[in-house]
Amino acid sequence: MASAVCARRPWTRILAAALVAMSLGGCQWPRDADGTLDRVRAGTIRVGVAHNPPWTIVDGSSAGQTPGGVETVLVQRLADSLGARVQWVPGGEAELMEALSERGLDLVVAGLDAESPWEQEVALTTDYLTVDMVVAVPAGAPADVAGQRVLVRTGTAEAALLSDHDATAVPVATLPPRPDGAAVVPDWLVDESGLTDAGTHLSSADHVLAVPPGENAWQSTVERFLLALEPDEVRRLLLDTHRAGS
Repeated sequence: MASAVCARRPWTRILAAALVAMSLGGCQWPRDADGTLDRVRAGTIRVGVAHNPPWTIVDGSSAGQTPGGVETVLVQRLADSLGARVQWVPGGEAELMEALSERGLDLVVAGLDAESPWEQEVALTTDYLTVDMVVAVPAGAPADVAGQRVLVRTGTAEAALLSDHDATAVPVATLPPRPDGAAVVPDWLVDESGLTDAGTHLSSADHVLAVPPGENAWQSTVERFLLALEPDEVRRLLLDTHRAGS
């Protein structure tokens, strides 16, 4: 699966890599409209974080507690590479995006994907991981999902998409750790769930971070960090977060 994902990375990743190479080569472009990169290097990165497990986990009952989740780990690594500290700003996605657009924040993490409705107000980075939602079945079960009852989380787009494959959606609030029948799960969770990918892929999401508009040198730096990530490493972080009970 990892090789297939790498093979279909969009052309925007190639463009992002080229822009990063130009900045590393000593070019004065891209530049920040508001000097974000110069300010955060060896300084403080103001990071908005909205609750969206396993990508971001905000415990509202613990004031001042460092949030958890995969993207908070990645942000801390980015900060370490710049000699910076992180100031976490928890909140709802809408309020955080408004603050980002007004440059009150330097970065927002919320399990965003490239189809985010906020792309007109803020700048979205290149994607760092593509996740497919797939139908997975127990070993030995028929791979053809037509006519099967399939567990799927309530309120997700995949519940409606199952009808396109002549399968019957069985909405549940939480999927069991080891489903005894067909279930819709993210591709990184198939093996952990004791299932096998049936070959029916319902949707795909390219995960991104968000930065203020016009801060091009800062965005280039964040994207250089993201482009260096190994997809398998991010999947391991997702599994670790899942196993910890996100």
